[in-house]
Amino acid sequence: MWDPDTDRADKSGHRVVDVTNRMVRPIRLAVGLGNPDRERALLPWLVESGEFIVAERPLTAEQLLACLQREQVDLALISRDLHRLTDASLRDLARTRVPLVLLPTVRDDPDWREVPGVVVAPDTDVETVRNALHAALRGERPVSHPFIDPLDVDPAEPASAAEMSPAPAAVIAVASGAGSPGRTTVALNVAVALGAVGPTVLVDADLTAPSLAAFLDADPTRNLYMLAHAEPETPSDWERAIDRETQPLGLHGAGTAVLCGVPKPNMCPAVSPRFFEQLVTELQARYRYVILDVGAELMSADAAVHRVAVGAAQQILLIAGANLVGLAHAWNALDGLKNRLGVSVDRVELIINGHDRRYHHDVTEIEWALGLVAAAVIPYDHDGVERALLAQRPLVLDRRSRAARALLDLAACLHGTSTGQAPKASDGRGVRWLMWRALSRLSWPRRAGAKSNTLARARDGDERAELR
Repeated sequence: MWDPDTDRADKSGHRVVDVTNRMVRPIRLAVGLGNPDRERALLPWLVESGEFIVAERPLTAEQLLACLQREQVDLALISRDLHRLTDASLRDLARTRVPLVLLPTVRDDPDWREVPGVVVAPDTDVETVRNALHAALRGERPVSHPFIDPLDVDPAEPASAAEMSPAPAAVIAVASGAGSPGRTTVALNVAVALGAVGPTVLVDADLTAPSLAAFLDADPTRNLYMLAHAEPETPSDWERAIDRETQPLGLHGAGTAVLCGVPKPNMCPAVSPRFFEQLVTELQARYRYVILDVGAELMSADAAVHRVAVGAAQQILLIAGANLVGLAHAWNALDGLKNRLGVSVDRVELIINGHDRRYHHDVTEIEWALGLVAAAVIPYDHDGVERALLAQRPLVLDRRSRAARALLDLAACLHGTSTGQAPKASDGRGVRWLMWRALSRLSWPRRAGAKSNTLARARDGDERAELR
């Protein structure tokens, strides 16, 4: 038996597996390893776990491609040993949009770096393969594949604690001066793009003017206030509260979760600075990227949570409108960050949003006036932004938008900074290419009457809190 709610088709007709819901049938797996020893090591364990069923065992790359094109499986586990597997057939397999887990036969095989799939090291253990299969189903696409040959590890020299511990999550605050320079637009689209390469959570930390729920037609009754109202203390309490109040981004999201803001001003006092600081710590333990959409007000007595968000971030994206008024507000915000909050300029990245060369100053002049080099310049794209707002979907899903490409480049640079590698976006490969491939898998629902639904939800957004 299987639940049809977990098996859907995207807009192009491809079947997608909704991994946000609980599977009620085993995951159908196509296995093309071409190596009897590797099959004997992996397949019995995968089948005995009850999570997977080997639906197809093709002997050649052509048979595997035909299987994936017929959409008979949810996932494919393949190896370079598969008979007649060439570079061309690898590209054909990638175009089927069935998630792939790849097992190279040699360390750091360069031919596999550009294939959109989860690549694990040669001779890896079965638990790592299992984790890779689930990561592929969730849509995660690692940007680099540091293959480690077990024979190169000297057992007499154990790894240090720093080498054994995972990299800490990157906390990125998106702030701005007064006005509407596009802070939430940047935060949302950066979070969606980063979610394509790692688990990401976007928190609407703007207590004065939260807008994320309206941007996405998300459920405003699952929000920051309700999480604070639960008063979690133990790790299990936090786990339950975060799972209950965060919501996945879209029907078949790219690894991004959303925590909506406080729906009513009279609920803001429940979100204390101490609670928010602990929340960021808990989110860091669960996500690769934590994106905080911070309000424009940073200096008032009511903006303590905003200051905590800025203080907790390793990077601060300062969004500046490209016109004279927007630049003046950005200068004031930058002055407040440096001179009143003591934020190091090294943590601040300038993002010029909505730049139009016909009417706005040259980028070099803006950089000279603010004393910062722009990390990204997002071009003015009125039509693309309005289409995204009308459809209540992220702008980076619009391939026609010039602003979407700039936002994707920004996310690629942020990912490269956090992993210590230089992204390659200009030639269509590297981080940006992998993000495009993962985002193309999204099946974003367009609900009839979405605008009226959003208004109705906003009207009674605190109903759940009042019932408690």
